[in-house]
Amino acid sequence: MSKTLAMPGGLAELTAEEQAVVHEFAEVTRKHRRQSSAALAHLASLGFSLAMGAKPAGQDKFALAVARGWEARQRLVEAEGGSLSSEEVARLLRISKTAVLKRLEAGRLLAWREERLQAARFPRWQFDEHGQVLPGFTAVLDCLNQDEGLDAWAKILFFLQTKSSLDDRRPLDWLREGKVKEVCLAAQAYAE
Repeated sequence: MSKTLAMPGGLAELTAEEQAVVHEFAEVTRKHRRQSSAALAHLASLGFSLAMGAKPAGQDKFALAVARGWEARQRLVEAEGGSLSSEEVARLLRISKTAVLKRLEAGRLLAWREERLQAARFPRWQFDEHGQVLPGFTAVLDCLNQDEGLDAWAKILFFLQTKSSLDDRRPLDWLREGKVKEVCLAAQAYAE
């Protein structure tokens, strides 16, 4: 049995027919792996739409929503230069991997956990062109961390989504311009 089949919550809990469908999807994905993850997610979403017809039933609508969610998440993953591993961040900041993970745990850096490996992935955009944490980023992250209900994806979305309170621009853009106070106020409103 492969590692994937033995994973808790993985393929082992599926019927043989469901496992066959997963393997078929995996094969199509491997065949087109030169496409970006976001492009593959978009194509999968379109494929769902095509397969489900013009007016999908309730369960089909749920499947389409899941596909759109996966596509949106992939766009966040790839935005602004993609992501870095904890080892890459350690080299960038010239500190140990342990120190990077301690900063993450303390809420001083932002990362999500990659589902397959549970490895931390850090959005590249939180670092400036000099290889340092973007000035003001930690202060804004402190504001977001006040709401324990916000997960990493909600925080990433905050930085990358336009806000009417910031002249329909992204908090990340304002932060890059040094407008930390304004971004902190938007973060406080977002975290409420």
